[in-house]
Amino acid sequence: MRAVTDEQLIDWVARGDASCLGTLFERHNKAVYQYCRQMTRHSAQAEDLTQEVFLRLLRKASSFKGRGTFKGWMFNIARNITLDHLRAMQRRGVDTPVEESMDGVVENRSAEQAASGSQSMEVLRTALGRLPETVQEIIWLGRFEFDSYEELGQALGCKSGTARVRMHRAMQQLNAEFTSINGAPIDV
Repeated sequence: MRAVTDEQLIDWVARGDASCLGTLFERHNKAVYQYCRQMTRHSAQAEDLTQEVFLRLLRKASSFKGRGTFKGWMFNIARNITLDHLRAMQRRGVDTPVEESMDGVVENRSAEQAASGSQSMEVLRTALGRLPETVQEIIWLGRFEFDSYEELGQALGCKSGTARVRMHRAMQQLNAEFTSINGAPIDV
């Protein structure tokens, strides 16, 4: 039996079956939350924005025309909502506290490897934090959410070739920041 695709589900939502949105939420809410969390650096805001993304999906379901993937379309909506939120915060002069979170270290490593990895991750996190938000966003989406430049381009609202160039430039900027902090380029 073949699983129902995201594209079929959003079509059913557009035709009035709002219950299908629950399946889409189950499939994608963690990724949308992580994206919003990365961009806002605040978990409560990320939760609110994630809810807003899925409400907007419900309201705008009929605007999905099948040009590209559902995931790319959904992240374009998430991006617009998140950027609108960040601009509104900036206009109001609201400075929200940044929550620091250290992700868990991969298991099955020696304490020495874990300490070295933690230090490298902290340098990488610092380097990423020094980059403009738009560059951070491209790296996040391009490395953690999408497998192709076509989907990345759809999420960013540009062509796949443009997405490839933006990703390349973003990684160059990240490498330059990492090198300025660490004294050596990123070891990939």
